[in-house]
Amino acid sequence: MELTRILAAVCVIAGILLLRPIVNVLPSLAGCLLRWKECLNLEDSMKLCRDRNVFAAFMTVPFLLVAAEYRLYNPDFLAGIDMPAYLGCICGVFLCYILICLLAGVSVRKPKAGEKTFAAARKTSYSFFCIMAAAVLTAAGMCSFSDISTEVTRHVLLYVLLVSYIIFIFRKFQIFRNCCSFLSSILYLCALEILPAAILIVPAVFL
Repeated sequence: MELTRILAAVCVIAGILLLRPIVNVLPSLAGCLLRWKECLNLEDSMKLCRDRNVFAAFMTVPFLLVAAEYRLYNPDFLAGIDMPAYLGCICGVFLCYILICLLAGVSVRKPKAGEKTFAAARKTSYSFFCIMAAAVLTAAGMCSFSDISTEVTRHVLLYVLLVSYIIFIFRKFQIFRNCCSFLSSILYLCALEILPAAILIVPAVFL
């Protein structure tokens, strides 16, 4: 518990120091939820991209702390592990997922036409991670101030993750569709997002 408290305190201090770039990119992130073209507009701005990347890096630790606190990733082989060890496992799983996504990104063949749009589609993952993490932290905070059990809160956060991921997949498909055929967009989506997610989720469901 001491470790999580220290990390939480560090996150609060870092959030205060990074408040300006975070606030600066929030309108663009909100636009990404509503329109797929806003994702491209964000990638066209070097300053917004930098602020978004700072926001994504900052949100990683709070997101992992909440995921560990409510055991959002809880396969049977992690059951019964105490918090410090479980937090380490969650960090390891998250890192493996990022590496799989990066490997998939460099492995697929990029379309000759619309390569810039394709690159923007890959990087929009950072934008939606910010959105997803912010939504999870907000929901966790609201539940913590309500008379809601930990298990119910866990299910609420899982639904928030699911809805965020569905919106992300839909927006990413729209971006791919702008530079690829319908079939190619589906294949890119499967290779870059659905397959890495399946590698993460299947062990949690069946192991």
